[in-house]
Amino acid sequence: MHLNRFYAHLYSLLLSGWLVLACTAPEDEKPERLVPTDQMADILTEVHMAESRVSRLGLGSIDSSNMAYKHLEAGIFKKFGVDTAAYRTSYIFYSSHPQDMEIIYKRVTENLQKKIDAKNKGQAKRS
Repeated sequence: MHLNRFYAHLYSLLLSGWLVLACTAPEDEKPERLVPTDQMADILTEVHMAESRVSRLGLGSIDSSNMAYKHLEAGIFKKFGVDTAAYRTSYIFYSSHPQDMEIIYKRVTENLQKKIDAKNKGQAKRS
């Protein structure tokens, strides 16, 4: 009888310890291959433009859209010399640090606005 109680308490203790560890915040250390914020902003600018291009293609299936996007995404990562793992790790890190992500997305917004202004200026010259 005492042995069953011991195992019940041991099980409860181990479960409690596991829950405490599982619920603690992740390490606040930067990943080894963290993409710098300026480069991350440039990559995200290109990623959002690629998403827009694919959505405007009007492809009939989600699979086709995903394939087209993956092709564009691979080109973006190659252009910036970043692999998928480094990008995703960096995105997760920045997502858990709202101040950094806010800085990045301010830059993304500025980049996209510059591209819109340049396009509008080019169209105005042709008219």
